Amino acid sequence: MDIEQRISHLERSNRRLRTGLLSLTIAITTVLIVGQAKPEKVPDVIKAKEFQVVDDKGQELVRMDAISGLGFVTTYNSKGQRLVGLGASVNGEGSVATFNDKGQKLVGLGVTDGGGVVTTFNRKGQELVELGATTDGEGAVDTFNGKGQKLVALTATVSGEGAVNTYNGKGQKLVTLTALKNGGGAVATFIGDGRETGNIGNK
Repeated sequence: MDIEQRISHLERSNRRLRTGLLSLTIAITTVLIVGQAKPEKVPDVIKAKEFQVVDDKGQELVRMDAISGLGFVTTYNSKGQRLVGLGASVNGEGSVATFNDKGQKLVGLGVTDGGGVVTTFNRKGQELVELGATTDGEGAVDTFNGKGQKLVALTATVSGEGAVNTYNGKGQKLVTLTALKNGGGAVATFIGDGRETGNIGNK
């Protein structure tokens, strides 16, 4: 092997050594940097105008957002139809509503002037049963027909005794069953124009 070949061989060996040394230096530096890196701190508070939870296809299943300054949480089925809404009424009170797969409200939980109220609806959106309170804060239960007309009301009289009222299909009172202050009971019947036709009980 002549001198030129030897020099060429040494140059190639030198290049390989320098490349290896450079790679080793980069690897050591990377290990040192990664080893000294601090774990990311978990934030105490996350703020956003809207949060969404989606499935593998990107279909929205849960949404948390604000409308007119009020917070809302809404859940959806895989077809994007609303199922449950948790938020506030137009007056700013808490409200919960459930819906069927056609978007029609079936149950509502909210607030009235007298207190909390639970309302059920048929598939046409017409009110069927309302469990709540009177404006005086007394418990009340009302039932309705498929046209939204009140049929039976279980409530309290102005003096605080229990009462049951029945109505015809036009919402006119027909029979009233009440408890009296003296401990007795009374039954009153009416015709459609509101005139009393009979009264049985203690006065």
